[in-house]
Amino acid sequence: MLYNERQIITMKLKYVTAESREAAEARAAQHFGCDRNDITFEVINGEEEGAQQWTLLAITGAQAHEIYNMDCAYGVYYEPDGVYLELYECRGGGCQLDSQSLMQHLGRKRIEGTSVKAVQDLTTAGAGRARIANAQQEYVYGEDIHVEVSNDETEARARLLPPEPGGAAMDVAAAKQKLNAVGVVHGIDDQALAGLLEAKEYGEPRTVAVATPSEDGENGKLIFNFSTDERTGRPREIGGGRVDYRSLDLYVPVTEGQLLVTRTMATQGTPGMSVRGRELKQKPGKEVNLPRGKNVNTNPEKTEMSSMCSGMVQFMNNSINVSSVYKINGDCDLSVGNIEFDGSVHISGSVRSGHTIKATGGVIVGGTVEAATIIAGGNVEIKNGVQGADKGRIESGGSVTALYIERGTVIADGSITVDVSIHSQIETGGSLTAKGKRGAIIGGRAGAAGNIIANYIGAVSNTQTEVVVGVMMRKRERINFLEREIERLNNEMVKLDQLDAYLEKTKARMDKDTWGKLFKSGAENRRLNQESLEDCNAEVAVLKHELEHATEGKVHVFETAFHGARIMIGNNTYRVNDDISFATFRYRDGEIVYGTCELSKPK
Repeated sequence: MLYNERQIITMKLKYVTAESREAAEARAAQHFGCDRNDITFEVINGEEEGAQQWTLLAITGAQAHEIYNMDCAYGVYYEPDGVYLELYECRGGGCQLDSQSLMQHLGRKRIEGTSVKAVQDLTTAGAGRARIANAQQEYVYGEDIHVEVSNDETEARARLLPPEPGGAAMDVAAAKQKLNAVGVVHGIDDQALAGLLEAKEYGEPRTVAVATPSEDGENGKLIFNFSTDERTGRPREIGGGRVDYRSLDLYVPVTEGQLLVTRTMATQGTPGMSVRGRELKQKPGKEVNLPRGKNVNTNPEKTEMSSMCSGMVQFMNNSINVSSVYKINGDCDLSVGNIEFDGSVHISGSVRSGHTIKATGGVIVGGTVEAATIIAGGNVEIKNGVQGADKGRIESGGSVTALYIERGTVIADGSITVDVSIHSQIETGGSLTAKGKRGAIIGGRAGAAGNIIANYIGAVSNTQTEVVVGVMMRKRERINFLEREIERLNNEMVKLDQLDAYLEKTKARMDKDTWGKLFKSGAENRRLNQESLEDCNAEVAVLKHELEHATEGKVHVFETAFHGARIMIGNNTYRVNDDISFATFRYRDGEIVYGTCELSKPK
């Protein structure tokens, strides 16, 4: 059988040697089993004068054009005196000898004692016949696979090699044994291997084994539970295509205990395995450290970072800083907008009209508060004063200190200290002290649950000024509200009585279901009104009792209480008809009396 690098070829070629041409041709006809006229002969040697023998190349089973463009071919012949290799050179546009294909064929034939030198000499000559081994029984090989493993051992590819005529087909088990024999022991795809054997696409490579890739570990990560984006300073959207130009995106608020950062630990990953069973190392993930921080807590495992206080958080230079103080360098104006902060607010400048500051802590203003609103859970300190224009309002859960308050409203649970109050509404759960160069309360109304201390109350111009001690004015206002509510509820009860009378008259002729619904509704409303009345009356009683007994507070005047001032202690009122100097007003025996000031004027 003849072969080339592509396939078994169908034409027949044979070198024949005899003492004459006629004898050589006869031998060829005998070998091929056909008439010599069906054979094409080419003289290799013998035509030279004195030649003792002729050597012919006999070709049959091919057309002339096939011979003229024949690929290089080779054949192995088992003869009584040895094993011979015949090599036939290519012609015309035929392909050259593929030495690797030839050596693979000889290897598959399992020829014992092959002379490598004889094969090499023949291939160097390019054509001819050579004895390459001693006589032996021919081995007919079946299908086989040629395995190629990639350099990184991540893939094995196999090419199915064709059998000789009569050679056995290969099964999957034999193919796997061949893979194992060349070291491929992992990732074998039985389905791909079976497909290779079934397709019979000889020489076409197919992937039959794939490595298990390693899985690199994941790096540790920091998950920020707050926005680390740069603040835009843009107005806040309030819906309907509108924006609030006084509410700007300037900081990120946080609350005490809020989780700021979560750290996920790095993983080691999983090693892989090559098709040859070699471990493929993975790349472990890299750990990441929590950032530095101020006013933050880190858990023992160092996987979480939380805020120690309420306020604002910033992430800069790999550091997380939580501050309970929001500092404004300059005025609180349109460039800053309204402020709502869980902590304290410090403003170096002034608070301009129309702005609102809400803070759970204290508020410090280095300049002036105009017609603005400040609501603080802690103390409020205003370095200059309040120019309220009858619109400014300050509410404090602590104390309030200001140089002056002009046409403003100040309400504090703690004490209030001011140099001068002009036409303002002041209410404090502690004491009100007007001290300083002027120390005056001029116009408006000032109330304190404790004492009121001032140099002057009222003015020479007899400006109406009212000071109240002993109870906060909001409690008086609460009494007024509750009394109005009691009146409204009593009116509702009258209407419910009228409804009951109407239902009693119409019970016989009204639809039963309608009558039942009206009666049930009336009864429920009466119950709710009665409960509300009881609550309101109880609260009024408590507040009035407190008001009637709120007589411990005093009003101390170091200079003058001017004509036109009105002083209230508990439910009692004293009108100042003539200027009174250096006096203390107090409650005694059901009325307000005054005497020499009980306090010394501070220097």
